[in-house]
Amino acid sequence: MSEAGPADGFISRADIEELAVLFDRFEFALDPTSEDCKVAEVELEDRVRAIFLERVSASYPSISYTFFRCKVRTQCRTYLRKN
Repeated sequence: MSEAGPADGFISRADIEELAVLFDRFEFALDPTSEDCKVAEVELEDRVRAIFLERVSASYPSISYTFFRCKVRTQCRTYLRKN
């Protein structure tokens, strides 16, 4: 599969920017036990699940949530590296 995949067509640049901020707050937190870190992780997971349920699962039942979530996290890492 090419680097472009299912997440690309369902997530806008604005979505990735928003998700990357949340991802950065917990993935690269100086204190992974902090309340802010935990809140950011929960918010990210909730937002990714909502996008999956709203935009992906009904139209593409063969795409698992796990695959979609991994793809989104990869896009967040890429976005953070470039910005």
